Amino acid sequence: MRVVMMTIMALLLPASLVAGPTIGVFFTNTPSRMEYYPLPFEQFNGYIYAHNTKCYLDAVEFALEIPDGIVILGYTLPVGALTLGGLPTGLSMALWPPLDGWNPGCNLLCTVDFLAVRSCFYKGKLDMVDAPLRVVAHPDTGLIQGSCWPENYLFRYTGLTSEICPVYIGTKESSWGAIKSLF
Repeated sequence: MRVVMMTIMALLLPASLVAGPTIGVFFTNTPSRMEYYPLPFEQFNGYIYAHNTKCYLDAVEFALEIPDGIVILGYTLPVGALTLGGLPTGLSMALWPPLDGWNPGCNLLCTVDFLAVRSCFYKGKLDMVDAPLRVVAHPDTGLIQGSCWPENYLFRYTGLTSEICPVYIGTKESSWGAIKSLF
């Protein structure tokens, strides 16, 4: 068991050291919260942010995979955006002026208005549990990608997964010796 844990940690370490550009759906106007607990028939906002772009972003394309029980009512794009397609099926967007990917390090690409048709709890029972809201590849190209101005070179983003109605696993206080004895 110890070997398995060490192998998993060794595989995850390089991924965390080489964090590339990502796109995710957040539920606060600052990219900090990726989980949400909606009430029945609640309208709420999701903010799609691009992180670690490190260039002037002038185009981006992606799609959304939304869980059952969540509906998109509409979305708002940055001023000067030219689009093809739409959400959730696939959005290609050209931006002028380009978005600065260095300062502050994240860019708001879209504000999405969601409606929760189902909720986390219904009549005291769990209804939606750990429902993933994912940024996925555009169906026409099969990629989540962006373009940097003025060179217009393409690069790939990694899509992040947000959770609707996450269920947390409780933790129990234990001594370090008790934790080591598990392995």
